[in-house]
Amino acid sequence: MKVGDLIIRRIQDEPDWKRSAAINQRDLLGCGIVLSKAMAGNPKHPCVTVFYPKAGKSYRIAESLVEVINESW
Repeated sequence: MKVGDLIIRRIQDEPDWKRSAAINQRDLLGCGIVLSKAMAGNPKHPCVTVFYPKAGKSYRIAESLVEVINESW
């Protein structure tokens, strides 16, 4: 995953107790564009800052929770 990639919230492989929240987030936010990558959280883990045009907002999310749907050049 790199800056400029088009991503969406991953719902595959989510446990049942997390799946409905992931589906809701995916519906509300839609696809997003990766703006930056960094180590964040506690403990530190790879995260990306994503701009979601549908919502008009940016959010930081763990890389493991999103999937690339179109790679940038």
